[in-house]
Amino acid sequence: MNKVILVAHGKLAHEMKNSAEMIFGALPDFESVEFLKEEGLDTIQEKVFGAMKEDASYLVLTDLFCGTPYNASCAVAMKNPEREIGIVSGMSLPIVLEVASMLQGSRLEDIVNHVTSIPCDTVKAFNQAVIEEEEDF
Repeated sequence: MNKVILVAHGKLAHEMKNSAEMIFGALPDFESVEFLKEEGLDTIQEKVFGAMKEDASYLVLTDLFCGTPYNASCAVAMKNPEREIGIVSGMSLPIVLEVASMLQGSRLEDIVNHVTSIPCDTVKAFNQAVIEEEEDF
């Protein structure tokens, strides 16, 4: 069984889950963890570990590579080598929706490999997109 924990600065993780649920529907296997200004690395580690309530594989999506949510999540993974924990930074709504669509029925490793391959397909500049569309005709 796969579960997802969204971890980000401020309330971004909560709002990312809310936005994903507007599009995808209820996401009961998703938890969100906020990182507040007054909190530090230890507090976020406790929150991330506390969100791992079940014996499951966990994908942790964080906002920034090497930011406190990412570093805290990595620390949790290193302290719990017996657990299957994948960590991916660069959380975005397209990535969260991709994870939601793959969550059940896919191996955690396959989900990580897929979501790390899609940013080039989801991040587009207007001019670039127009040129690509014209080339397709």
